[in-house]
Amino acid sequence: MNLKYEPVRTLPVARFYYGNRPVRRTVLVIESNSRYIKGYVLRRGNETFSISNAPIRTFTRSKIATFGDLRKDNKQRRRNRLGTTTLTRTGLLDLVVSGT
Repeated sequence: MNLKYEPVRTLPVARFYYGNRPVRRTVLVIESNSRYIKGYVLRRGNETFSISNAPIRTFTRSKIATFGDLRKDNKQRRRNRLGTTTLTRTGLLDLVVSGT
């Protein structure tokens, strides 16, 4: 596997809900700061991509949904505090074990 950009070394996988009508995203992070996350999109809703076909996108942190933004029937909303962000960062091993 020959990537155009190298992923970050610490916690390279980001999982979060994004947008006005939150859609689940899984991203292999290549750049991250306090304003945005940039990386290979491995999952967008029900659509999954292999790393070789994954588009590179930039996500603004202010548009990452909180648990309160999720639909009322979402299990994640019931288990977590409504004001906290849905962003979780994990290692590559977790991506391999649990999938996208």
